[in-house]
Amino acid sequence: MSEHCYCGSSRAFAECCEPIILGAAKARTPEELMRARFSAHCTQSFQFLVDSIHPDHREGVSVEELEQWSPKVNWEKLEVHSATPGETDDTGTVSYTAHYTVKDVAQELREDSTFRRENGEWMYIDGIVHGEEPYRRENPKVGRNDPCPCGSGLKYKKCHGK
Repeated sequence: MSEHCYCGSSRAFAECCEPIILGAAKARTPEELMRARFSAHCTQSFQFLVDSIHPDHREGVSVEELEQWSPKVNWEKLEVHSATPGETDDTGTVSYTAHYTVKDVAQELREDSTFRRENGEWMYIDGIVHGEEPYRRENPKVGRNDPCPCGSGLKYKKCHGK
């Protein structure tokens, strides 16, 4: 019995995403490429992840970067909500949620991804991530023994840090 594909299809990995990841087949649709990219995360096929991004959008993405953070992530499940063609036959979008854990804490990535086909090959362009923006401090954190920002001359712990 063959292993089901990581992407959640009912097909075996060897018949579904593996040929796309290995370059033996091309994704026929944006959804197929999205599924192959998810499976590539699961199998740590980092070169495929980089190569499947359109060259104009690869800045800041490298195999080395993926190798650094990937061991901390356990990819578990992909849900494809919709896959639609774009304005032309050479563009499309895929709306999905990827479920994963980091240090046994459940996480999910909800994204609407954009794809474009060039020279017969589908490429990932970018995505709009849905969810709350993380809280970002506007000012540096004040330590207990730092001067109080109010200007009193006292240490923060003796002034406003009580």
